[in-house]
Amino acid sequence: MRLLILGLGTAGSKIADAIIRPSRHSDRCSDLHAIAVDNDPEVLEKLVHIGEEAKFYFPKDDIESPELLTTRFTIDEVKAKLKGFDVGTHDAILVCAGLGGGLVSLVPHLVSIIRETMFEPVFALVTIPAEDEGETRLIRAMKNLQMIKPLVDGIIIFDNQLWLDKARGELTETILQKPPGLSEKIWLPGTVEKVNITPYDLVNRHIARRIRLLVHAGEIQKYTPQTVLDSREILNTITGMSFITIGLAEEDLPEYSRTSIIRHRSESRVGRHERAARIVKLAEKAAFRDISSYCDFSTARKALILLSGPEEELSMKGFMAVRKWIDESIDGFEMRAGDIPISSRQSARVSVLIIFSGLKTVTRVQELYERFGKKEREE
Repeated sequence: MRLLILGLGTAGSKIADAIIRPSRHSDRCSDLHAIAVDNDPEVLEKLVHIGEEAKFYFPKDDIESPELLTTRFTIDEVKAKLKGFDVGTHDAILVCAGLGGGLVSLVPHLVSIIRETMFEPVFALVTIPAEDEGETRLIRAMKNLQMIKPLVDGIIIFDNQLWLDKARGELTETILQKPPGLSEKIWLPGTVEKVNITPYDLVNRHIARRIRLLVHAGEIQKYTPQTVLDSREILNTITGMSFITIGLAEEDLPEYSRTSIIRHRSESRVGRHERAARIVKLAEKAAFRDISSYCDFSTARKALILLSGPEEELSMKGFMAVRKWIDESIDGFEMRAGDIPISSRQSARVSVLIIFSGLKTVTRVQELYERFGKKEREE
């Protein structure tokens, strides 16, 4: 799937940069383009993968009337950059932003520019602030969400409170497992270098991993999938669907599983059962634990399942069991599914990604409305 990403503000710019980061198996992704707009020049300077020509410094925060700033060089430059892409270059546009940030108020103006310039659907990927970021930011985040919702074709919700807790746990575990005397830098899955990393950086990588898998699903595959899932089906799942969550659970395969002897044994009935059970277990984890934001997925109008991993490790029996479970669980009637078989030399990891769209209940969003909605009306 060909995607144009607009990173808005510090959080959005860092997420956009993480999404287009090269993996260990590719130097670049020609289907991804990114633009970053921020009011912190140091943040723009530290973006590694977005080109200098696609970084735009916006020198003002908490914009009250962004429509009055069309003559400002930043907005004109962003507009020119967008117009520079040929019609039909992308399948969709993704606006990334941290709710509660100062530049989120630019979203209506930038979306209107995108709508003037392109005909592709526009989605937002937003992060909800953690509790320790303060009540003022949380109230602003609620207002931002209400503002953005009618402007875009769908909103992917990512709960920072949930994922920062997970990230801190992951980093603590990594540090404890590291032998003494080694560099403080750590190696993260999918990276091409060892890096110093914060919990927020790790959260951004979790976000990026989900988006990159979806982009990869829409590409022509080297190995033939059992069930093909193209870009159009992905877009049909999320377009016009309001709130969207994405779950992703992964399991690294032990090194020995790639040897010919074990692979031969895996053709036994026990081996087939184990592979099917792994897919079901990962799907449950993706839906209940490693979801971008907790939700009542029984209220979803549509769903999508995507399997990825070494060809010999993808169990169609497990795949069909998960597909039946999700199909019977959601409120709607549209259920799409596909797989991405890859060489075991490329990756020794099995992944299950699940999208729930058209959700009536996203737990953290509902909590914000219940806590601050009444207060907002009273004021």
